[in-house]
Amino acid sequence: MGPEDAYGTVKCVAFASEAIAELHPRRVLDVGCGTGRMLTWPLAQAHPEARFLGIDADARSIDYARAACVAPNLEFERLAELPADRRFELIIASEVIEHVEAPAAFLRDLRKWLAPGGRVVLTVPNGYGPSELASLAETLLALTGVLGLARAVKRAFRPKREAAPVPRDTLAVSPHINFFSWGELQRTLAAAGLAPRRYRARTLFCGFGFDFAIRSERAARWNARVADRVPKRCVSGWMFVLEPNGPAAAEGEYRRGLVSRLRRRLNEKRWGLP
Repeated sequence: MGPEDAYGTVKCVAFASEAIAELHPRRVLDVGCGTGRMLTWPLAQAHPEARFLGIDADARSIDYARAACVAPNLEFERLAELPADRRFELIIASEVIEHVEAPAAFLRDLRKWLAPGGRVVLTVPNGYGPSELASLAETLLALTGVLGLARAVKRAFRPKREAAPVPRDTLAVSPHINFFSWGELQRTLAAAGLAPRRYRARTLFCGFGFDFAIRSERAARWNARVADRVPKRCVSGWMFVLEPNGPAAAEGEYRRGLVSRLRRRLNEKRWGLP
């Protein structure tokens, strides 16, 4: 892994790696793996004793992952290619449920792929934390044209430099459509019949604006450490190890309130989605 960043990428890999080391799974499934660069590939390299499978609905991301993330214990498949009867001792869903239409139903489906005694590693942004509020500000600035104007002025006064390509976690256009409060997330987990076994915050600040302030590795490591010391509702992202806690509810789903519906529509409009 490279140096820590504002998004706590190193911390997230370490959190998932600790879950693997504790459980010793033979098979690990990473759902919504994207390009595989940020999580699936580093974990496969760190745990050669386990078999890893990354799946994603985006064909371009999977094609990229197959070409760029190569390891003897690692495969990538499109979501539709995964047989319903496959079972995994550990399932990872990192930064996924904020993108899906019915998150509780999605988590219930994950349990169908879970082997007896298996666990789920889940990471999800705090829908009302610093990162998501900064993202809302960025979206409003983009839709009003202010962001484009500011970038044009910046380009006019600063010579363009050839920047090194930044690894991307996905090639899909998939804005956030769910914005969980801590209580809403706990109710969603309960509806899926999953209970937290372990929790850790990801970072305090990240995203639009914060990325410019958190550039050094020292600042990024401070940002990751301080998140463990502040209230859960103040951080930008949450990480969990989950385990089944009885049967999943027959019903029960995350319901978007008026503010969440508005934020979803703004995100979709910004990215040109219908």
